Amino acid sequence: MTLLEEFYRENYPIVLGYLFSLCRNRTLAEDLTSETFLKAIQYIKRYDGTCKPCTWLCTIAKNLYFNERKRQNRYRDIEEAEPMETISLEDQFVTSEDLRWIFQNAKQLPQLHQQVFFMRISGLHFREIGDALGKTENWARVTFFRIKHQLLEGYDESL
Repeated sequence: MTLLEEFYRENYPIVLGYLFSLCRNRTLAEDLTSETFLKAIQYIKRYDGTCKPCTWLCTIAKNLYFNERKRQNRYRDIEEAEPMETISLEDQFVTSEDLRWIFQNAKQLPQLHQQVFFMRISGLHFREIGDALGKTENWARVTFFRIKHQLLEGYDESL
C-alpha cells in the first residue's frame, strides 16, 4: 500500500463523517469528500504541518461545503431559501437503526475492547484511554482502529 493510499484510508472516514454531520446527505457528503482529497493533492504544498492532516482536510471540506451551499442558494430566492436538506423520518429511522446496530454489536466485543470503544466515543483521548487501562496511547489508537474496522466490516456484511 502506498503512502497516499494509507493517508486516504486513514482520513476518508473522518472527512466523510464530518461532511455528513454538516449536510446530512450521504451522496453529497461522498461527493464533497472526493473533492476534498482532490483539492488536498492539488494544494499539498500549502500544508505547513502546523495542524493534523485530518484537521487540514476538514478545513478544506468545510470550505467546499459552504461553497456548495452558496452555489445552490444562488438558484433560490432569498425568501424560499431552506436548509440544504432536512432529514426525512425515513432517514432518521435508518440513522437510528445504524447506531442501534453498531451499539448492539459493540456489546458483543471482548470486555477490554468494549471499554476502549465506549471510552473513545465518550470523547476520551487515546492517551487517557491508555492510561486508564494501563496501556500505551499507541495501543489505544491501534485497538480502536481495529474495533472500528471490525464493526464497519460487520455492518457492511449485514446490509
